[in-house]
Amino acid sequence: MQIAECFEILNVSPGEEWPRVRKSYHSLARQLHPDINQSNTPSGDTGDTRLKEINRAFAKLETHYKTHALPVHQEPYGKEQPKWRALFKTLAGNPALQAALRSGLNFLEDLDNKIFQLDIQKDIKLSGAILQKGGSLYLKSGKERFEVKIPSGDWNQMSLRVHGKGESSLFSHRRGDLLLNLCVPIAEIAIPGNSRFSYQMKIPADKIADRKALTLNSSEGPIKFILPRNTRDGQSFTLRSNAGTETLHVLALRLG
Repeated sequence: MQIAECFEILNVSPGEEWPRVRKSYHSLARQLHPDINQSNTPSGDTGDTRLKEINRAFAKLETHYKTHALPVHQEPYGKEQPKWRALFKTLAGNPALQAALRSGLNFLEDLDNKIFQLDIQKDIKLSGAILQKGGSLYLKSGKERFEVKIPSGDWNQMSLRVHGKGESSLFSHRRGDLLLNLCVPIAEIAIPGNSRFSYQMKIPADKIADRKALTLNSSEGPIKFILPRNTRDGQSFTLRSNAGTETLHVLALRLG
């Protein structure tokens, strides 16, 4: 049974709106159903055959409408579509137009990065107690509240990048990052009168992940140490040598 034949059986025009198709079907079904309208119902096999034919036509059209996602305002079959629809389809498939659209989107994203600062920086001072057992910061960005875990360790400065918690873009759904510059006052971790030496070291990330022993060649000789796996880029650690002094060796890390 063809689609065009189904429309004909249900006494509706090809491509008719679905509510009209359904209304015509129910009207025909009531006329032919033996329990509802016995006086006008064809007798014997003729009536049963006609009712089955209508049911099959309606079922096929229902599947057809659902499969093709036809809206109730669908134009009847055979009618010419508006010219603006054909023009829109032509422009949408034009490679040059698509390239220009991508170029425009890239330009707007470049404005986000260069003109509009989406990343937000915050300087936060922490207490020395957090260095002993770690802790959490509860921050707010717009209407959103979120938690940032602070790792424990022997450090006094560290930078954390929280993705997607910065300013929202004017041109897309992108958001910048939140950059946290954490600092613990030296007075809370240093002993008065002690000497301090600062160092910088670039360490491959795999050595931190594998918990390998590292060596700092300090002013008091080599100092062996192992970094925690949650070490972040820019984090500082305060080390002490085995020379028996109270000298502090502050090591700033850069992950390679």
